[in-house]
Order: sequence, then C-alpha cells, then structure tokens
Amino acid sequence: HDAGTYDKASNTGGPRAAQQYPGGEDAHGANAGLDIARDLLQPLKARYPDMSMADLWALAAVVAIEASGGPVIPFRPGRVDAKSAAESVEDGRLPDATQGVDHLRSVFGRMGLDDADIVALSGAHTLGRAHKDRSGFEGPWTENPLVFDNSYFKDLLTKKWTKVTNSEGNEQYADETGEVMMLPSDMALLEDPIFKGLVEKYAADQTAYFKDFSTAYQKLSELGIPQAEVPWAALKADIAQLVLDKGCAPILVRLAWHDAGTYDKASNTGGPRAAQQYPGGEDAHGANAGLDIARDLLQPLKARYPDMSMADLWALAAVVAIEASGGPVIPFRPGRVDAKSAAESVEDGRLPDATQGVDHLRSVFGRMGLDDADIVALSGAHTLGRAHKDRSGFEGPWTENPLVFDNSYFKDLLTKKWTKVTNSEGNEQYADETGEVMMLPSDMALLEDPIFKGLVEKYAADQTAYFKDFSTAYQKLSELGIPQAEVPWAALKADIAQLVLDKGCAPILVRLAWHDAGTYD
Repeated sequence: HDAGTYDKASNTGGPRAAQQYPGGEDAHGANAGLDIARDLLQPLKARYPDMSMADLWALAAVVAIEASGGPVIPFRPGRVDAKSAAESVEDGRLPDATQGVDHLRSVFGRMGLDDADIVALSGAHTLGRAHKDRSGFEGPWTENPLVFDNSYFKDLLTKKWTKVTNSEGNEQYADETGEVMMLPSDMALLEDPIFKGLVEKYAADQTAYFKDFSTAYQKLSELGIPQAEVPWAALKADIAQLVLDKGCAPILVRLAWHDAGTYDKASNTGGPRAAQQYPGGEDAHGANAGLDIARDLLQPLKARYPDMSMADLWALAAVVAIEASGGPVIPFRPGRVDAKSAAESVEDGRLPDATQGVDHLRSVFGRMGLDDADIVALSGAHTLGRAHKDRSGFEGPWTENPLVFDNSYFKDLLTKKWTKVTNSEGNEQYADETGEVMMLPSDMALLEDPIFKGLVEKYAADQTAYFKDFSTAYQKLSELGIPQAEVPWAALKADIAQLVLDKGCAPILVRLAWHDAGTYD
C-alpha cells in the first residue's frame, strides 16, 4: 500500500512511507490497521537509523515473502521518505476490492504495470486474511494464510464459489466450506481471457508463478525510485567479452590489485582511487610498469559507461576477469571515488616487493589491514599471468595454464622441484625442472613460515576452500578504504525474518509495503 499509490504520468506517490505521518495516507480507508505493521517495524528503524523508512518497509515485505516460503525478490535501496503528511497523495489510488477487470487495468496501468503483473501480484492474497474492521471483508483467501505458494490460483479455479453478503453488508465469495473467501476483484481474474490464462498457468506451475511474481513485485516495490546509474549487467558482459577477445585477464587483475594495494589503514590513504590514470604519479611507479596496456584496454568501456568511477571500472574488470578465467565469483560493491589528479598519488614502495620474504609480506599486507590467510590466498592470484622482464625484471609464467584461475599455483609450489637461478636481468628467481615455469622469492617464502605453509597445503588439497577464501580476501582488498555501506542489510534482513517468525506478521508487512508503493502515478 506504500508502493501502490504510484502514478507514472505525474511521477507522484509510490514508496515514500508517507503513512508514517498522521493526517495523510495513514487515514486512507485502504490503510486501516497498517499502524500494526508500522509499529512492529519501528524498533528496527531505531536500530538501523541510516536507512529510509520506505526502504525498511519495502525490505520487510521482501523478507516476509521469502520467510513464508515465497520467491527471493531482488531488493535495491534508494527510496526517499516523504517529509510530512503534506506529501500524501489523494485517497483512492489503490485497487478497489469491489471492482472488476476494467478497474484493475486502470489502477495497475496508472502505475505502469501490465496484465501479467496484475495477476501475479493478485496472488499475494495467498498470504493473510481480510478483517471486517479494516476492509469491510472477512476471512482468509487460502487454507494456509501464512504460507506463500500458488494455492490462491488453484483455489480460484477448483473451488465452487458462491456470492454471499457478509456481516458488514458487503458482497464477497465463499467456498463450499465457508472457511475461505474471495473478493469481487479476485473473481474478476476469471472473467477476462488473458487474466484467466495466467491464473491457469500459475495454478499449474508454481515455479513459473514465483518467477513472474518476483519480477512483478520488484517492479512494484521500485516504482518511482531512481534507476541505478550504471547498467552493471551490461558492463560485466562487455568486460567478459573483452577478456575473451584479448586474453587480458591477468593484466586486468594486476591493474586493480596495484590500485587497491597501496592502501594504508593507519592513515586511510591510498587504496583503489585509479590514481594511475594521471601521468607523473603512481603510473610511474616501478611496480606499475606495463599497466598502461590494461588502462588503455578499459578506456573505451569508461567512455561507454561514463557514470561510473574509473576505480570502480578497474575493480569490476578484475572481478569479472577472475570469474571468466574459471575462478570464484567475488561480490562487487561500487563506491570507489577517483583521485582528482596525480597529486593524490602516494609514495612509491607500498606494493609487495617480489625479492622479499615472510616479514616483508606481513608488514605490507598488515599495513592494509589484511591477515595471514589473506596473504596466502591473494598470492594465489599468481595462478594467472606471467612475469615480463621489461616490466618487473622477472620472466615467465607461474603455472602451465596462465589464463586459467585454479589452485595450480599451490600444487606447484609444493610438488615441483624449485631451483634458484639468475635470470637475464640479473635477478634471482626459481625455476622448475622443465625451466618452463617460475616462482619469485616472495612466492617461495610461503613455504618458509609454518602458518603460511599450512595454508598453501590446504589450498593445494582443496580448490573449493581456496576459492572461498580467495573470494573473501579479494573482496576485502578491492574495498580497502571505500566507504562502508550505511546499512548492514544482511543483519537487518535477519532481524526482519526473526520478527516474521515471532509475530506471524508476514501478510501485514506485505500489505504495508504494497500500499506504500501502490499510490504511484
């Protein structure tokens, strides 16, 4: 009822939590009794003050549906609360339960929703019951009103419905037992051939219903809220194609790694800011030699997606490159802010030195706020790529398949026979028996420390464990220094799910969010 006030033509109404203010939408007839839901959620708003009330109501409905056995519905924050009751819209924007097909198409059409959305969203009546002191109707729609499934559609088609007049003098429909009911607007779904076809589809196939409901409910819940600036899915597809076309996964990972790896936790300086994009700063650091290749490869994508920061692009490119090379899925969160000029570059020497050992590794990674498990997991990124003597002074790949992300690096560290050699640049590195692959002194150091070696052995034996730890460590690296999300969404979702469990309040939470969004025009 929060979202369902939306009007697309005027871009008014929609999920703004206007019901929280006395004397506005809270007094609309369709919202009678929703003070119960608002009061239930108020303690959570106090616990999570940085989120909007409208986002809380919307998320509460999404969690309530899932906790009741329904589909997972994507949630995107960004709803802006109304400032007062003066921002309430006029009464009458929500569906009228006494009306039929034309009314439903008019009300939902005003929100920008179509026939499939109408029928799918009507199925939310599988949860809850009507209360005569709130709506003038009485009874549950299904026999299990706290379970979200496709019973509503099955019952519409298979039960024998009889029109009755309830104790409030309003017409509704009762089944043979008199235990469950339907409203006139529910029965209208059987009067229209398009609507009825969808009812039949959803009655026969709960999976199809859950899929369409998830899509429709996400549309409803996001009515009127700003669209995300960057089409992340399209951008990820473009990066994946670039990796496929150019075989450039290793250098994209190195670019993002060297951008983030400058972070200093104590001073909160460095980190992923794309400072290398400016001549005369970090681009000139010795460790970044050759990274102009990666920066140039990504520049056309920055032109195509101008609303994202360069640092976010570099970070996402690495995440996609790892996944496209067979590695783990790594969560990505935007929010990196680009350096404004080369003057914001940090001093040279913050990145790991490949000639050094255990103490150096702990010092460099510790400065970033990373631990031993992170050090070893992130070292495993050497499974991708090769060293180039004109960039680093070292030469050769770490593994036999340098475009495949797996746990070969750890297996090779343990099982191959490594011999110290001096390369053509006069630098010491290690060669295996074939002379085809190599390790750096900093790689061999992982075998010198018992903690590091234990992790190497763990990852060599169990690629799944390695991928899990690498994903965690790489996400930490890639987010060093960027602002944390204001709201701990996972904790909040858990708290809402517990509330639903404790209070059995899923139906009224869904109704609250529905009536908030459904005012949109």
